[in-house]
Amino acid sequence: MERARLASWELLDDPDIAIFTIDRPDGEPFAEFEPGQYTQLAFWDQPEDDPRPRQFSIASTPSDRASLEFYVILVRDADEDGSNRQGVFTGALWRHAPGDEVLYMPRPAGRFVPSRTSQHDLVCAATGTGLAPFVSMARVYWQDYQRDGRSPRRLTVLHGVSYASQLGYRAELEALASHAGFELLYVPVVSRPTQDPGYEEPMGRGRLNDVLRMICGEPAIGRVEPWLPAEVHDQVRERFSVAGSAAYLCGNPGMISDVKDVLAGKGFPTTGRESQVITEDYW
Repeated sequence: MERARLASWELLDDPDIAIFTIDRPDGEPFAEFEPGQYTQLAFWDQPEDDPRPRQFSIASTPSDRASLEFYVILVRDADEDGSNRQGVFTGALWRHAPGDEVLYMPRPAGRFVPSRTSQHDLVCAATGTGLAPFVSMARVYWQDYQRDGRSPRRLTVLHGVSYASQLGYRAELEALASHAGFELLYVPVVSRPTQDPGYEEPMGRGRLNDVLRMICGEPAIGRVEPWLPAEVHDQVRERFSVAGSAAYLCGNPGMISDVKDVLAGKGFPTTGRESQVITEDYW
């Protein structure tokens, strides 16, 4: 682990979710990485019984390594007495401020990268802060599009959250998706629409795995009936085929396991070098 500095810190509408960046005190760039990779972070003042670093996907782009950007939720673990205890790393993070020291793994790692597959369509499904690697991918492809007038891949990003206030990067992704030539399809999905004053159509409804089940023609298993606008449903379905697409799944392990099983049943290879279902399994 090497020393870095907490450079910026921004809470979202949901105060338990933040976007933050780190930089190096010597002003040097971070090591090269691919979109979709992660690094590990830790604070000196984490509890003595658990000083381990935690893995976080990088949301920023490899072309700008002056800082690294991360998307994080404040973990709350239930104690035996029914109270909530803040997560080891995130509890420390919420106590710190820009300028404070943070430790980082100098070499980013991970194989949750677009180069894992040659398929043209990448259908990316994320719950919560599992969106981070897809933000990095979208930004990289946007840079390619601005430079060459085309993107090497067609990207579909489905982001599942409980409430609309948890849709981090929504404005940025909607702005990118508004450029028709770029062909980014951004699909926000809210699982508790009736309890959410911020919910509005054309946001999708239901648990993300159920939305993907619906697209694949399978029945839902959750309590909220999945729904997408008809045009969006058809667009996602057109982009989601064994012949031309790969699925990238990041976030809740239950979502990943369920969607992977559904896709296996539809003929998607899910193991080995030819797998068209790529997962980020840390949680």
